[in-house]
Amino acid sequence: MKFLSVYVCNMEQCTDTAVSRDRFPAGAERDYRLGYMLSVLLVFLLLTSAGCAGLSPSQQNRSFEPKINGIVWRSVCPGVEAADIYDAQLPLIAHVVKVDLLHPSISIVTTEQARFYGAQGCRQGQIRGETTQEFAERLHTVAACNAAPFHARSLFFHPCRTVIGIHITEFCRMSAPNAHYGALLFYADKRAQIVDVQTEAVFPAAVCHALGGFWTILKSGVVLPQKLERRDSRTAVGLAPGGTTLFMLAVEGEWKSRSQGLSYTETAVLLRALGASDALQFDGGSSSTLVLQEDNEQRLIAPSRGWNIHIPVATNLGVVYTE
Repeated sequence: MKFLSVYVCNMEQCTDTAVSRDRFPAGAERDYRLGYMLSVLLVFLLLTSAGCAGLSPSQQNRSFEPKINGIVWRSVCPGVEAADIYDAQLPLIAHVVKVDLLHPSISIVTTEQARFYGAQGCRQGQIRGETTQEFAERLHTVAACNAAPFHARSLFFHPCRTVIGIHITEFCRMSAPNAHYGALLFYADKRAQIVDVQTEAVFPAAVCHALGGFWTILKSGVVLPQKLERRDSRTAVGLAPGGTTLFMLAVEGEWKSRSQGLSYTETAVLLRALGASDALQFDGGSSSTLVLQEDNEQRLIAPSRGWNIHIPVATNLGVVYTE
């Protein structure tokens, strides 16, 4: 979860930066400190109420084996299917969306260029945060998930976010690449690719959209070793061989007694079982969100608990269906 530092991002890769006093107008520092203290109190209450309560040691240590034979795919629209994955023994709740990128009525959308300009209270290079559901409702997506990791002064008391890594939308580059992380690229011919590192060489003019993530977790069917194996909420994307089928995966892990979440390695194993050959980890933890349009309504699919606080994130990935 992203509450415990002045500048915050994903817990796995967090950078704390001091905030100088001269950046605050009179009285603002006091209000900021009060808001920060409230954030810490809130996360303490959340952790004590929904941590590992109800999990036996055997459940916490149980190995993960993907059980996908019994999952039932449902049609969201032509070219898009969704399924829910449950494992009561682990326990685990996950949600996956499968997208035919070559379907003539399917297109990809990412957080728009206008969001990076003139955002009230934000400096140059920042974006005004919004929830994935707000993104989905504004762009009328049939499926949407959160994407890039980000820095933020405060998740709840400051609206601006700084995207970590590349963001390209409609051929326009809105943030700089970060060579430490991978990215998901969409080309003009509607095919997609996952790259291990964000360097200038991997962003040719044909890239229509690009979304930075954390680490590549699956490459050519091989699960890549990871330094961190802690189970948590995860958002990840995968591509089937050929780059024409996209998987959007949301793993729940905020309410441990219902779903432990998955590690990076386990997320890769699950995506491979679903049919992906390559996969990339997006921002996870409390940012992890999946929204589907079902019965003409934008529904928050993950996280599924009703009292969850929906965090404004930096960038989002969406799928649009146009008849």
